[in-house]
Amino acid sequence: MSNHKTTERIVLCFDRDFTVSVNPHPDHRAVPIGWIQWYAHEAEIPVWATGNQHLRTEAKIPGISEAENAWEEYITGEEYDYENSQFEDYIKPRRRDGLRLIQDVYQEAFPDEDFRFIVVDDADVSDLSDEGPWTYYTPWDFVEAVEAGEAGVEQPPSDEFRNDGVPFNSTNDPDFDHNQNAALEEIRAQVQEWREA
Repeated sequence: MSNHKTTERIVLCFDRDFTVSVNPHPDHRAVPIGWIQWYAHEAEIPVWATGNQHLRTEAKIPGISEAENAWEEYITGEEYDYENSQFEDYIKPRRRDGLRLIQDVYQEAFPDEDFRFIVVDDADVSDLSDEGPWTYYTPWDFVEAVEAGEAGVEQPPSDEFRNDGVPFNSTNDPDFDHNQNAALEEIRAQVQEWREA
């Protein structure tokens, strides 16, 4: 039995289309892109793009390919096995596959920590809660839960980052300080630490 202190950490996973303000749902509120940027770069919460991977560029956050690389390079040295998937039939992992990968990366890299994975997506993936510590929100429910103080993450300041949509792929030189690899660097450092212990 480990004698490490058990803590709960939040990992945020965001879809893009019909979810984030860069491509909002026509009938519902979207998550402001500034919130995603603030969580990742100011609050230092691990934030991942798990839907349309253009969000990686727009919010300067890692996505599925970075999670695959973390699994292969830092954790196992082997390709990630999408065992519950028909991945071979698709160009990229399906929605739940990428989310399972994120969960596996964190639970392998940080075995003594408890995680709460929050996924915000216009498509219902609430069934993931049967597989692990997932909390699912539609984007409009996530915005309301954050504003009500019920999501487990605080509401970013309204003037901290631009919260409206940004032109497609326009953030090669974003107007905020960022480290797109922060989550990966933390995972790598953690794995090195327990390998050297």
